[in-house]
Amino acid sequence: MELSTYEVVYLIANIFGTYIVYKFMHVFFETKEANHKIELLSYVGYYIFIALVYLTINIPVITMICNILAYLGLSFNYNAGIKRRLLSILMIYLILICVEVSVALLTGYFNYSLLTVNNYSSGYGLVLAQTISYLVVRILNNYKNIRKGETIPLANWIAIILIPISSLYIILTLFQATGLSWERILFGVILILLVNFTTFYLYDVISASMVDKMDKILLGQQNKYYRKQFELMESSLKTTKAMRHDLRNHLSVIYALVEKGERDTALKHLSKMTDIYDDTRQYAYTENIDIDSILNFKIQAAEQQNIKIALDLSIPEKMYIPSFDLAIILGNLLDNAIEAVAELEKERQIKIKIYYDKGRLIILVENPFQGERLKEGNRYLTTNKEPSQHGLGLENIKSVLQKYDGSMVITQQGMVFSASLMLFV
Repeated sequence: MELSTYEVVYLIANIFGTYIVYKFMHVFFETKEANHKIELLSYVGYYIFIALVYLTINIPVITMICNILAYLGLSFNYNAGIKRRLLSILMIYLILICVEVSVALLTGYFNYSLLTVNNYSSGYGLVLAQTISYLVVRILNNYKNIRKGETIPLANWIAIILIPISSLYIILTLFQATGLSWERILFGVILILLVNFTTFYLYDVISASMVDKMDKILLGQQNKYYRKQFELMESSLKTTKAMRHDLRNHLSVIYALVEKGERDTALKHLSKMTDIYDDTRQYAYTENIDIDSILNFKIQAAEQQNIKIALDLSIPEKMYIPSFDLAIILGNLLDNAIEAVAELEKERQIKIKIYYDKGRLIILVENPFQGERLKEGNRYLTTNKEPSQHGLGLENIKSVLQKYDGSMVITQQGMVFSASLMLFV
């Protein structure tokens, strides 16, 4: 099949167009965990697929459907929920089609039909559309919060996604309407584009507010952890002072009892001293104030629900890991474990092992559970009826682990759930 000049220009320009789609994807999605070889191959496949659709079919409605499906496929290179995928690909497609339609109108193309072959043939218009699209994606790249993956409320998401869906419908309707001048259609398309730019901005603002909200939740959690730790330290200090104050008197009594041969009475006195001064509750005391604070706060919460905590700790006083990150990791892991064990009638125990070895921090949390742990893909879901009050999620733990080249392995053997984490610190 011999290609026309315009088709040759299209194939060349679409190489740049594929790169623009790639840049758009990087605006909306976090790309750190993407497999770059697979990502490259997927974009090559996208280019070939779209080129074949254009050369063999070239009917606008089919091209539109193929592009949207292809964008959806490309989005699976990146970690994201289905809500964010749908919103992202719709906004990407709408922005690109608004640019293409505007350029088509400016270059004299007015006879547009969804169901007949597209006979647009301006090579200059094609190059101009790609250039404008690239400038747009460069501008949108300044918005940093969207790609962080914060989950916005469902009501907000529905309100936002209705805008690109409605905009796409309006654009297609404008082109099918009769009696409208190309200037009016162009003005309408530009307004729709501006509305969606505003939507993009609002989406970024909402994402930023969710980040801020989560930060405030974390700071609140940290304050609770440290408050509990200070209470324990104050209690320990008071007990120590009391022991030092009365120790001489107690020793005198014990000495006198032993001297008289009243061994049993002396042992009873010692036992009373132990009951008064020895706090037999199992609390964390490693001199690492951050980890101690978090563990002691969670241990107290577990004890209030008659849940036992088995601790095995071997960590230094200082580690190069912010308390903010530790709060996300330990706080959420222990919230999950306490929530699961609280539903049991027996075997109400959580095992926690944390140790530091040659620059690696290892965290193991193991707990029994009942019922079935729900999964969405490879992701475990909370069973809490109010997820917003349930820590920050295993996905947020993974985000923190990336900063330390860390990893997390979750296993389920029988009715025992365990999470194993490793961080390089």
